[in-house]
Amino acid sequence: MSEQPLIEQHASDSRQNIKLLFPDVALLARLEQLSVAAGSRIKGTMAGKLRSSSLGGSQEFADYRPYAPGDDIRRLDWNVYGRTGRAYMRQYWDEQELSVNLLIDVSRSMTFGGTDNKLHYAVRLAACIAYASLSGEDRIALKLYGDSRLENQLMPVRGKASLPIVFSMLAETIRKEEKLRSALSDAASAHTPPSLSMSEAINAAGGKPFKSGVAFLLTDAMYEEGIEEALTALLAAGQKIVFIHLLSPDELEPDLSGELKLIDSELGTGKDIAVSAPLIDKYKRAVDGYRQYLRQLCGERGIDYLFIDTGRPLSQAVQRDLLQRGVLRSK
Repeated sequence: MSEQPLIEQHASDSRQNIKLLFPDVALLARLEQLSVAAGSRIKGTMAGKLRSSSLGGSQEFADYRPYAPGDDIRRLDWNVYGRTGRAYMRQYWDEQELSVNLLIDVSRSMTFGGTDNKLHYAVRLAACIAYASLSGEDRIALKLYGDSRLENQLMPVRGKASLPIVFSMLAETIRKEEKLRSALSDAASAHTPPSLSMSEAINAAGGKPFKSGVAFLLTDAMYEEGIEEALTALLAAGQKIVFIHLLSPDELEPDLSGELKLIDSELGTGKDIAVSAPLIDKYKRAVDGYRQYLRQLCGERGIDYLFIDTGRPLSQAVQRDLLQRGVLRSK
C-alpha cells in the first residue's frame, strides 16, 4: 500500500491545525523572527542551535546527552553510536538552550464566553510562544491543568521538527472543548470536580518542572486559593515565571441588567441577584483590586505579570504584551 495518502493526510491535518491556532496566518512570519527572552539561558545544559560561528576555545566540549527528536543529527557522535549502538549528542559550553514550560489552565472558568473564549485564547497564545521557542532551537514542555487533574501533557521536545506535534496537541484542546461545550448541559458539567486550588491543580498535572528555565502560566486565576503556593513551588524549581492573566471583555465590562441568577462556573453554585449600576461599579472595583493584588504578588517575587484582555487581537498581545514587555525578543 502506498504511503502517499498517509503523507497527504498528515499534511492536511497540519494545515488544519495551523489554521485553527493562527486565524491570522501572517502572524507566523513575525513569530519566525522572535525568540523567548524571559529569564537567563542555562549554560551547557543541552545542545541547542549553534550560537557562535567561531570554532575556537569557546567550542570547548562539555558532555554527552541522549538524542531527542528534533535534534540536529550533525551533532550526533557517530563514534559513540558505533561502540554502544545508542545515539548521543555532543554539547559545548557556549551552547545555551532555554527550557520553556507552558502551563495552561483548562479549568471550567476558562471556557467562559462561548466561542473564542479564554481557553481558546490561552491555547493560541501558547502556540505563539511555542513557535518562537522551537524556532530558536529551545526546548518546550506543555502541561494542561485544571479541575484537580492533569488534562494532557507533552514531554520536552525541541526544534522546528517538533512543531506539528505541539500544534496537534494544542489544536485538539480547542476541538475537545468545543465538542464538550456543545454536548454538555450545565447540570451535567456540575458533576465535574471544581478547581479550588491552583497549587493542587498544578501538582495534579505533574507538579513542578524538573529543569530550570522559564514557566509561562496562562490562567484566569479564578481559584479559591493556592496561587501563592503554586508560584513559590515554581520559583523553588528554578523557574523564571511569566504570569499571563487572561480575562474576557464580558468579565471586564459586563452588560447585565435586571434580576438574574449567576452561576459559578467552577463551583456550579448559583446566586439570585438584582443587577444595578452601583452593583456593576462595585464588581469592576473588585476586579481591578484582584488584578492589583496579583500584580503586587508577582512583583514582590520577581515574577513578570502580564494582563491581557482576550478581546484584543492575538497579534496585538504578541506585539504589545510579549514583545514590548521583553518576554519575547527579536532575533
